[in-house]
Amino acid sequence: MPGDINSFFFTLGGAEANENAIKAARLYTGRHKILSRYRSYHGATHAAMQMTGDPRRWANEPGASGFIRVMDPIPYDFSFGTTDAERTANHLRYLEEVIQYEGPHTIAAMFVETVIGTNGIQPPPEGWLAGLRALLDKYGILLVCDEVMCGFGRTGKLFAFEHFGAQPDILTMAKGLTSSYVPLGAMGVTDKIAAHFRDNVFWGGLTYNAHPFCLAVAEAVLDVMLEEDMVGNAARMQHVMLAEMAALKARHPSVRDFRAIGLFGAIELQKDRQGTRMAPYNGSHPAIDRMMAFFKQEGLFTISHWWTLMCNPPLSITEAELREGFAIIDRGLAITDEAVEG
Repeated sequence: MPGDINSFFFTLGGAEANENAIKAARLYTGRHKILSRYRSYHGATHAAMQMTGDPRRWANEPGASGFIRVMDPIPYDFSFGTTDAERTANHLRYLEEVIQYEGPHTIAAMFVETVIGTNGIQPPPEGWLAGLRALLDKYGILLVCDEVMCGFGRTGKLFAFEHFGAQPDILTMAKGLTSSYVPLGAMGVTDKIAAHFRDNVFWGGLTYNAHPFCLAVAEAVLDVMLEEDMVGNAARMQHVMLAEMAALKARHPSVRDFRAIGLFGAIELQKDRQGTRMAPYNGSHPAIDRMMAFFKQEGLFTISHWWTLMCNPPLSITEAELREGFAIIDRGLAITDEAVEG
């Protein structure tokens, strides 16, 4: 692990890792409130769902107390600026004002997906994570990075926060830890937090947490991941992914935008040349549904989320296989092109 994240509490998945991170942050700081972002997903268990910003939260409300959600530096519609420098400066100023309103002495931690996952595969603006780290330090608020989706090589580094010049106090992880062969998640904490819990009880625990079989599978998966340089492969394939996406945007009027970091990417779809999203917030579009059916028929397995097509292939993928996948996407986008108005 980078930095001084050297102590771990093992769970059965990412949501449980986040649940225990909430407990750890509250016990360590003696504070109750948790900040998170609207453009986020942190898991389907009770407290993790209250941190979540996307509409999967709605059916679980009202929930536990103490969860404060803020806009992301790159929201869906509202803008904090047109450059990374503007977005970073304006968002951190906005966030500091929210902290003042809530009372810094009441806030235990802020949870962020280092690179946003299902809500659009969105890396933070340049300088934002380091700026957030400094802002939270100013008020004694912990930074928790949720890397359940973006961790373990997905972005071209072992952990996504390594791209952005800041280390969290707590890191949560799952998925790639065992490549989903068996259930396992983990909460990693820095040495200062670990020292606190050597002297104070950590009120967490699950019947099956730290199960030796699951841990053995994790060790085997990580051995292969490192021995076969899958993290390096994700980094090397980034330029292929971006080039293929750029070619799709040039050819297809239904492509609104695209982005990728490592093998973590997304293509946004539009229904007109003015950039109107093809599907509404928390909705879909018949053309997207038909396109996804075409992909399945062609042997390409991925998901769409509202107006976004996810491009997150296995870290072991070859350049030829990656281009083969994008060739199928190229053919499938003819379906959404037909739905573009004007």
